[in-house]
Amino acid sequence: MLSPILVVAVSAIAFLVSTGVGVVWPLAWLAPIPVLVLSVHRSWRAAAIVAFTASLLGDLTLARTYVPGAVLIVGIPPAMAFAAATLAARAAARRMAAWLAVFAFPTVLTSYEFLFSLISPNGTFWSLGYSQTDFLPLLQVVSLTGLWGVVFVLTLVPSAAALVLYRRSMSPLIPALAILLLVLGYGTWRLLQAPEPPIVRAGLAATDQGLPEASITTDPAMALSVAAAYADRVAHLAARGAQIIVLPEKMVGVTSDSADTVVKVLSDAAGAAHATVIAGLSRNGVQPRRNMALVISQDGTLVLQYEKRYLVPMIETTFASGNALGLFAGPEAQWGVAICKDLDFPAWSRAYGRRGVRFLAVPAWDFVRDARMHSRMAVMRGVENGFAIARSAQEGLVTVSDAYGRILVEQSSTRDPMEVQAIAAGPGATFYTHYGDWFGWVNVVMMGGLVVGTIWPNRTDSKSEQPGT
Repeated sequence: MLSPILVVAVSAIAFLVSTGVGVVWPLAWLAPIPVLVLSVHRSWRAAAIVAFTASLLGDLTLARTYVPGAVLIVGIPPAMAFAAATLAARAAARRMAAWLAVFAFPTVLTSYEFLFSLISPNGTFWSLGYSQTDFLPLLQVVSLTGLWGVVFVLTLVPSAAALVLYRRSMSPLIPALAILLLVLGYGTWRLLQAPEPPIVRAGLAATDQGLPEASITTDPAMALSVAAAYADRVAHLAARGAQIIVLPEKMVGVTSDSADTVVKVLSDAAGAAHATVIAGLSRNGVQPRRNMALVISQDGTLVLQYEKRYLVPMIETTFASGNALGLFAGPEAQWGVAICKDLDFPAWSRAYGRRGVRFLAVPAWDFVRDARMHSRMAVMRGVENGFAIARSAQEGLVTVSDAYGRILVEQSSTRDPMEVQAIAAGPGATFYTHYGDWFGWVNVVMMGGLVVGTIWPNRTDSKSEQPGT
């Protein structure tokens, strides 16, 4: 008999190092198995407690990355969902045919993540699916299903493995392996079919020096100094062949007294460099404040002022929220600009895909420890919608990724990076771009059917109820 304490420890550690800010992504496939195996041999109460505890402890990186209370605020809903999915898998394993029972766990978890993302102020933040962004053949499925396809497959495989151990039969593996092979086959084919579209040389620069004072300043002298330092970076990047240059979110704060001067410094730099410049500014000294990304063309003309659509809860409460896409005609193809947390929300990125965007520029500002995770969330948006991404984050990473999720450049902002990278235009709008969250809704419908199936009095392929301890 499995020890509940051992199961919690093993699963929690596996979740801890593979999801969220963890990087050992293969362990995410194994983490649920001990909990699912234990659940069918114990009472439903014991199964729920073990599942909830393992998931909550597996989210402890929340406390380390943000604030200690975050694990309670953000970690409890997914822990409750993991417990509910475990109970659904337990009931299905005891009452349903193996080929059908295998879908209970992934369907409930995928439904939860999808439905919660529709109401959460953090969108898809902390999804299990982001742990798999380095598994490129699997990642390609998001071009069909969005994030929800990765979550489903990632939880389907451990569900099948646990059922094999419980039923002592290989039959639960058949549907799981068939789906996995189809998904990986599609992903491999898509990676091989990647076209050779127009190439753009993108430049990225970021620094953590002077933060956060530079972003909140109302001092015109400080604002001018920061702008001049970034203008020097623009010149350096352009000298290395950059056609478009992406600078960080809120890299400098401006007021009505300094805004025109700062914009002129950046515009002069863009014109002298003959490069398009995207720069993040914080408009301070007004209520509400504005989190902006300016797009300055290669002749020094200010062509777009994009306002951040999705603000960080509790941190950006003094900022106004924008409601318009940031679209501009950049080098070689249609470009878009979005800011940092905007890419936590798939629907917003999908709107860019529907408007023909093939490159997306993303000024960003991360929280140091979540740098890799947040950059990978942006990478997934690019694969979902067929555009390449150039993302420049302070207290994070400067990252360039193609429309298939390949990381072409990645440097920490602590090193004051100035990177130039050739990047291919993405193929443009995908199946997911056009049809949206269809797979999320399919899972919701399936979950309803499975609930009915587990309580229906006529049980098939059942195992007798085993008393819990």
